[in-house]
Amino acid sequence: MKIEEYLKSLPENIVSGEDVQLPDKSLREIFNFLNLGENDIFYHLGCGNGKGVSMALKEYNVKKAVGIDNNPEKIRQAKEILNKENILGELICEDIQNSNILDATVILFWFTDEEIINHM
Repeated sequence: MKIEEYLKSLPENIVSGEDVQLPDKSLREIFNFLNLGENDIFYHLGCGNGKGVSMALKEYNVKKAVGIDNNPEKIRQAKEILNKENILGELICEDIQNSNILDATVILFWFTDEEIINHM
């Protein structure tokens, strides 16, 4: 099977990145590659369950971590997780095209919509 055929066989929400949660190991590899640290302001666009925000604050001691997702249920779940862990991350439910991310030093996102990427 060619890669194009495989991609066409996947559900749209997976291909679009809508329901993709990066594993902890992958998040750590990305954060280590970026040398994420205490001077960084981290934004996770499409933050899902907030694991990236939690990890950035708890393990990498970033100055500030913000998760943005347009799905209110995912933001609700993320807030529950951060509250349980006593982590003070910021979670926002909105379209990322309306988000103010000008203070970001690191932005993580997993989507391929060119319109959104160009807008940023």
